[in-house]
Amino acid sequence: MVPPTARATSEETPYGRRITLLTEHPEPDLLRTALRAVAGNVAVAVVTGPLAGTPARLILMDVDSTLTTTEAVDLLAEHAGVGLKVAEITERAMRGELDFGASLAERVATLRGLPASIFDQVGPAMTLSPGAAELVAEAKAAGALVGVTSGGFVQLVEPLAQRLGLDFFNANVLETELLDDTEVLTGRVVGQVVDRDQKARDLLRFAHDNGIDPALTVAVGDGANDLGMFDAAGLSVAYCAKPVTAAAADVALSFPRLDAVAAFAF
Repeated sequence: MVPPTARATSEETPYGRRITLLTEHPEPDLLRTALRAVAGNVAVAVVTGPLAGTPARLILMDVDSTLTTTEAVDLLAEHAGVGLKVAEITERAMRGELDFGASLAERVATLRGLPASIFDQVGPAMTLSPGAAELVAEAKAAGALVGVTSGGFVQLVEPLAQRLGLDFFNANVLETELLDDTEVLTGRVVGQVVDRDQKARDLLRFAHDNGIDPALTVAVGDGANDLGMFDAAGLSVAYCAKPVTAAAADVALSFPRLDAVAAFAF
């Protein structure tokens, strides 16, 4: 039964009907668990804190299998002829079965010798998730900042971020060297690895640099590597995620419409 003091609204959106109920509850975590247990494919959230009454000021997303439908390292591996091996390592890492840093190093090592020109071929193959561009546009219209933090590679993420007009990006840097006057990949990552902890730092840095309370931020991702920024954000959204990630998130979107994040953010 809806309490007499509750206020409910309903509206149609491009990604389905959104129903909002503003009320009080003594055990919001228990309410969230109960709702998700019976929601099926319907995405539900129990939003507390500042985001219960104030639109999000910042959204930070993962890239591979979140902003895009693809995994960049898998695309690169296909060109190196090691696609099946790398895909298996990627899947185990995303399920949290492998340490991300070690698995990244193992996958990147298989790319040694690929020409750097491969980025020009792989970049266009990175397909945006349904509703990705719409979510960015809706966030911008609401006055929110949008960024990405990725366990992928800056050589691919930066052009994508520029194309979408994002306010922030971070990703791993693939090392290159000149070999017979050709720039090739060395099979190594240089600099700070963008792992679970770094993603949390990215969210806090992105918010701090723009004077935004972390309680007014939203983190969106699909894998175990995103759990750090989930903990740092005011609201976490698992997008078509692995079970461990979906269970840890405030919201679990099981259907492929990334712009549905807006229903909980604004």
